[in-house]
Amino acid sequence: MIANYLTSIAGALSFDRSLSRRVLQEVEDHLWEVVAADPTGNRVEAERRAIASFGDPHVIAAQFAIVSLARQMRRVGMAVVLVVAGVFLLMKARVAWYAATQWTMSDEMKAMGGIVVSIDRFSFWLSVVLGIGCFAYVLGNGNLQAFGPAYRKQLARFILLCTTAAGALVISVISDGVLTALQLLGTELCTGSLVPIVSMAIEIACAGVLAFQIRGVAQRMTSTMALLKTDFDAAGVAAHGPP
Repeated sequence: MIANYLTSIAGALSFDRSLSRRVLQEVEDHLWEVVAADPTGNRVEAERRAIASFGDPHVIAAQFAIVSLARQMRRVGMAVVLVVAGVFLLMKARVAWYAATQWTMSDEMKAMGGIVVSIDRFSFWLSVVLGIGCFAYVLGNGNLQAFGPAYRKQLARFILLCTTAAGALVISVISDGVLTALQLLGTELCTGSLVPIVSMAIEIACAGVLAFQIRGVAQRMTSTMALLKTDFDAAGVAAHGPP
């Protein structure tokens, strides 16, 4: 019976193998502890009572999925802040390098560069504000681990904040790339050119990592909401965390 119970949980959490393994180990250990402590000595009845006291396997899976999703959302909120800060430091380092080497943009490119700089500044500071908003949102909403009427709206707001912050950051990184190209245009590539080129490569990598993480949490949200819809909507059950 315990093996069948664990199989049901594993099936419900099939969208996340790592989470499934952790949950199965924890649930299995708990169930066998209850069976071992049963005073009747009847193993079959002890297993039945242990399973009955633990609850419906799909509800248990949904509860663990909610907790895991909340933790991932916090990690993504932190990642948004760290990536934005990293991009800011790279931008400042590149500007400092230009100043130290007296590397200036050609007069023909300055007019276009001014327009790109305006776009860059607006999009970057927008990403800063939204990034802080993402982090503050997950910290200020302790009930993100509880399924209720407002749960879907909370998830939608978080994804909107993160996606908009990442979009603004991508625009800023693209603007940085354009500015770097304008700065290097008409000059011979040398060892000094590696500083702006490498810093731009790191910026692009940071933006890519952030986009990948946001995509991952969005996919996790979709799977978790599908699990909640299947197992809670019909029964009208509210999940408040694993036992």
